[in-house]
Amino acid sequence: MESSRPLVAGEAAMARTGTPAVSGVTVHGPLDVDALARAADQVCAWHPVLRCRITAEADGYRLAAAPHEPPPRLRETERCEDIDSPFAPGEPLLRAAVIRRPADACHRVALAVHHAVADGVSGLALLSRLWQTYTALVAGKRPPAPPVEPRLPRPAEELLAERHPPEDIAAWLADQAAAAAGQPPPARLLPARAPAAGHGAHLHTVELPGAQVVRLYRAARRKGTTPAGMLSALVLLAARTQLRPVQGPLPLALGSMVDLRSRTAPPIPAHRVVQASSFVPVTAQVSAADDPAALGRAVDRQLASARADAYAERQVVAMSRLPDGPVALPFTAMLSNLAAFPLRLTLPPGTSATELFAYAPPPGPVPTVFVTRTRQALGLHLATPRAWFHVEQATGLARSLTRHLTAAMGEEGARPRSRSRPTGGQRGRAAPRPG
Repeated sequence: MESSRPLVAGEAAMARTGTPAVSGVTVHGPLDVDALARAADQVCAWHPVLRCRITAEADGYRLAAAPHEPPPRLRETERCEDIDSPFAPGEPLLRAAVIRRPADACHRVALAVHHAVADGVSGLALLSRLWQTYTALVAGKRPPAPPVEPRLPRPAEELLAERHPPEDIAAWLADQAAAAAGQPPPARLLPARAPAAGHGAHLHTVELPGAQVVRLYRAARRKGTTPAGMLSALVLLAARTQLRPVQGPLPLALGSMVDLRSRTAPPIPAHRVVQASSFVPVTAQVSAADDPAALGRAVDRQLASARADAYAERQVVAMSRLPDGPVALPFTAMLSNLAAFPLRLTLPPGTSATELFAYAPPPGPVPTVFVTRTRQALGLHLATPRAWFHVEQATGLARSLTRHLTAAMGEEGARPRSRSRPTGGQRGRAAPRPG
């Protein structure tokens, strides 16, 4: 296997911010921490990229094998670890932690993988593989191994560049610049006063049990939109209700994350740990009283147009042509829909898992909703960056999202389950209490 390679532009952008992709569950029942640690070691052995390091070189960032460095280790603690703090150059690319909750007779197990080498799909696949391996180990069986990778995973940008030559990307960038000329900048959710310094995100989760998921999906289809369009509309409306003036339309922009695994040549297998996501912009003039179904239909049209134009793929390839350094995210909010990859956990008898969470702290002032799916529930995880927003603002946005979600299902008497969990960074006096 090759021992190193330079990071491409999109990966390097994540290396500059050190953004982690975080996921985890609350585990009820017996937990063999030693077996879980062995499972984490085995997962790292199957995915050599997790045993690499990212280094900052004079000519950019580099991903390199680190055979003489200790592999990532499972940590045990009885408090909320700073699991979502930024990764530093030279640090292991995976964090794994068990947070004991003696009062509730359960544990919280969390993973964080560097976003430069993994995305939300990779994070959920690692979480699933961890529990599948753990369950085999405690049963005294051989864990099922994924296909062995002969080399470090090729970046999605390289695979896509073979389909989008430089002249195509140059013409596409020119078209994008012309289309953006004269357009009003989107309204931003920015605090009235500077928040205390901190990393990570305020995390609020809204869960819909199975019956409410069916109700939401049926409501979307009945009104001529898709579930993705409806969820996008609800995020836009939640953001609009937090902006002044309250009345009248404002230009908003939603960054809709797109998985690119099926769009590369050859397609990237779901088990491979790699950064293979991009985004497409959705823009609209939004009033607080807008009909979410009508807004959802407008979102669907824009997403369909973006797919036809291969916007997400070209966006990734174009990263190498953009100025080096941090690039402002031109969005009011973002949505990362991971529900297309439902999480299925294999657990030992007598053990169960609840309260799935998956998110990445946004690198700028852009609250982001991450959507996950299990057999039991649909989860909306609102990550509001602590470096930009007070907990009061994050809580207000979460409550607004819950209100719009409840109204869209048409059942005011049956509210979705919601919870707030501090996961890292500095916590002020008004921060929600950990559950």
